[in-house]
Amino acid sequence: MTAGLFPPLGPKVKALMVWPRFPPSFWGFEGVLEMLPECAMTPPLGLITVAALCPPSWEIRLIDHAFEELRDEDLQWADLVMISAMHAQRADARSILARARSLKRRTFIGGPWASSDPDAVLPDADHVLVGEAEEVFAGIAGELEQGTARSLYRVIDKPDMTLSPIARFDLLRLDKYTSMPVQFSRGCPFQCEFCDIITIYGRRPRTKTPEQMIAELDTLRKLGWRNEVFIVDDNFIGNSKQALLLTHALTAWQKVHGRPFSFYTEASIDLADRPELMASMVEANFMYVFLGIETPSAEALKGSKKFQNLRRDMVEQVRIIQEAGLWVLAGFIVGFDSDDETIFDRQLAFIDRTAIAWAMAGVLQAPPTTALFDRMKKEGRLIENSEAITNFSAPNFRTVLPLPVLLRGLSRLLANLYEAEPFFDRALRSLEIWRPRKTQKPPDLPMWYNLRLLFASLWTQGLRSNYRRAYWNFLWKLISKWSREPAKLWLGFMVLLSAHHFLIYSRQVAQELAVEADSWSDKEPGFVQPVSFITITSTHETSVR
Repeated sequence: MTAGLFPPLGPKVKALMVWPRFPPSFWGFEGVLEMLPECAMTPPLGLITVAALCPPSWEIRLIDHAFEELRDEDLQWADLVMISAMHAQRADARSILARARSLKRRTFIGGPWASSDPDAVLPDADHVLVGEAEEVFAGIAGELEQGTARSLYRVIDKPDMTLSPIARFDLLRLDKYTSMPVQFSRGCPFQCEFCDIITIYGRRPRTKTPEQMIAELDTLRKLGWRNEVFIVDDNFIGNSKQALLLTHALTAWQKVHGRPFSFYTEASIDLADRPELMASMVEANFMYVFLGIETPSAEALKGSKKFQNLRRDMVEQVRIIQEAGLWVLAGFIVGFDSDDETIFDRQLAFIDRTAIAWAMAGVLQAPPTTALFDRMKKEGRLIENSEAITNFSAPNFRTVLPLPVLLRGLSRLLANLYEAEPFFDRALRSLEIWRPRKTQKPPDLPMWYNLRLLFASLWTQGLRSNYRRAYWNFLWKLISKWSREPAKLWLGFMVLLSAHHFLIYSRQVAQELAVEADSWSDKEPGFVQPVSFITITSTHETSVR
């Protein structure tokens, strides 16, 4: 519909915000959640930020479909049903939109899926927002109230992050989440061919002020939050000068309030070249960092324009970060044009040498809006009707390495990474290498919580699992080596818990990849691939889009 064809909602809008359900994923930690009192890893930061942009006259409710049922009564209460979704959530998002439409409720969708592929969502929703919301949503809300709202809003300009409000954390059921997201910056200065961050957010990182971040942390502290805080920036050090200023402010705030929060974030590997920033992050109580390492292949890094990973030896850089006090987890990719059949063993060797316990290895994909997507289309290699949206499904383009070889190689890589003995051995070495400082303090959680988690782990993993021998061996070494080092003891126990997700989930994925590889063995190279049944995605929403 065009502007003016929707009836006005009036000034007292009842807005129901719904966060669609994720399918099981690598970073979903479903196996760990079986042992926790919480129900999900992180809440929808994008939705609660948009909630803060809504007029004060609007009444807002939030439903997280990860653990809350969406009833018809909830939809009937609402004048407007608002959804944000990532690609991996699209099946549930479409179901929610269809239910709302069947009850004649107005619908509005934004977020990563809508921003990267608006044509796919326009048939399902009344209103679609492409882009970031801060500088436009007040006007959109007014048009919704007055009956002049459009079907499609396409925001090109990148908003000033200092205009972003404190998210409506009060809408959340805080006790249902294991960590709480905040965002400092958007954008990344690099030019990786396969990355849509730079095409959606731009290559000039924009940041909030340290004062804004402190205000958000104060809000969380007053609401009673005491667990981890995830700074969800896609590259925390994209603007390293501003990141350093923030860490100084965080350190001062932590000292005043008794270090209530520990932090983790994502960064590029050139963090190793910034000793002052690493020291300041550790002083501010950052515990660990995710790195986009991708591949040990220099040819693949050059071909994908990930030049920042070519400046120094990456094994050395990982070790520098670990010894500076930040435990490292990382992402890896196979399926670059220059990859041959040796890449899987090379990836395994690199991960083993760096002792990265949490290593997500997946297949290269070409997301819409990326330079890789455009190149594959120009070369006639893009599979237009592919619905591959995951790092464990066959790519949405025709690869140089034969697809059965690629899928079998990834299957073997995952199986080797997440067999119990190699996993626990790598995890133990990661803790031995990691050099936390006295300033790093784990979350201060109630004794009843820690005891409940310990007994759940002993029962589920120590007595009932098929990897219990490796479990007890790791637990004994953890306690005997680091019982007097709270940071290592805490993170080691988190790694121990994670085994119940990674060992089980990766085995399932490896088996499914092998089956899919077999199904491809007799097909012609030009055969259009089926939709994969394996789904994985990041579990945090990195922006208001």
